[in-house]
Amino acid sequence: MKIGFFSAEQLTHINEARAARRLPVLLPEIVFHGVHLYRSRCAKDGYTIEQVLEQIQSAFSDSSAVDFSASSSVMRNPNKRMDHNGNLVHDEAVFECTGRYPYADLFSVIPKGDGRPRLKKAKGPLEE
Repeated sequence: MKIGFFSAEQLTHINEARAARRLPVLLPEIVFHGVHLYRSRCAKDGYTIEQVLEQIQSAFSDSSAVDFSASSSVMRNPNKRMDHNGNLVHDEAVFECTGRYPYADLFSVIPKGDGRPRLKKAKGPLEE
């Protein structure tokens, strides 16, 4: 299901970073299937659907910037938002960009700063 679009500036940034890595460009439409996001944020972390929708809306802010420094493509809102527990969080949208090519798939949202522990990926031998 198509749920939205990258802004022209966000799409330019995404596709410039992808071109630098010799990856094909994406189209502006964003798709969403929701299985991982529901399992991780609702079933595991206890967020309601309404809270997840707030996280998504915040992560998709016009002021959000794309970050390719991680292993995933992330769009991060630089502005903090007060969550339902009184925490100031930076919402991040995580995209999977190969399985639904030429579209980016909204894989997850992460409210950074919510106080919940996150699993850290193991570092590879070149990252230590």
